[in-house]
Amino acid sequence: MLPTFFIVNPHSGNGNVARTIPLIRQHFEEAAVPFEIYLTKKANDATAVAREMSDKFPVLVAVGGDGTINELVNGMGPSNILGVLPTGSGNDFSKMLQLPHGTNRILQVIAKQKTKLIDLGHITAINSRLEKIEKYFVNSVGIGLDAKVAYEARKLQMLRGLAKYVVSAMKSIFSYRPAIAHVSFGLRESHGKHLLIAIGNGKSAGGGFYLTPDAILDDGLLDICLAKDISVLETLKIFPFVLKGKHGRFDKIEFGRSAKFNVKGDDDLPVHVDGEVVGLDNREIAIDLKPRSLRVIVP
Repeated sequence: MLPTFFIVNPHSGNGNVARTIPLIRQHFEEAAVPFEIYLTKKANDATAVAREMSDKFPVLVAVGGDGTINELVNGMGPSNILGVLPTGSGNDFSKMLQLPHGTNRILQVIAKQKTKLIDLGHITAINSRLEKIEKYFVNSVGIGLDAKVAYEARKLQMLRGLAKYVVSAMKSIFSYRPAIAHVSFGLRESHGKHLLIAIGNGKSAGGGFYLTPDAILDDGLLDICLAKDISVLETLKIFPFVLKGKHGRFDKIEFGRSAKFNVKGDDDLPVHVDGEVVGLDNREIAIDLKPRSLRVIVP
């Protein structure tokens, strides 16, 4: 089996991830798979280490949440294989991979190294100070309310999982004011106040909000959900349906699908990439796709 490098975020899951390290050692020593383990020390450390180790280790495993996965993907090379051992709050991407429950069972999957190719998203965002950020993403980009939710969720250290994002969502619904933006994709355009612009390679974001419920990881397209001109009361009415991906029944929710999206804001636009906020004052956002360019380990 191919040599495997584990990049562990020790702060993921409220700092309880350390107990998984002995399990990693046990499984991979028994499987006789060459491996090493690295604990990240600061933000973006996973990107730098993945870039450094990408030639030595064909398989790179993110042990953490969706943010750790995103950092790793932005450092790994085109021939590397991505493995995921989810220990974060949301873990939306691991759900899309249909990984089994339980650390031991997931480690068995990783050791077998069965893979498939999926699509890889790319975003370029320019903020109000004309600073540019470019990143790859595996699961989702959120513009507007869901980025504000991700921002608020970072402050809630005592909660985990869906509860953390539900509390953040309820707080954000009452405080966030929809921004004026122009959205274009394919032959379609949307202009005006947008509460939310969610673009998904995967179906869910924020720990279980199925904003793009029909998205498929390897279909060569990204899905979009637009929520436009929606009041607070309407948002509260729609909110429970998002948890099951049934919000398409409401008139002010629009879905679409494309390989490229462009968003320009008259106002500041908060943006998250795989759950990590990349800025609250973005003005121009371009998103595209690299079809079937990321090889991932699956059951």
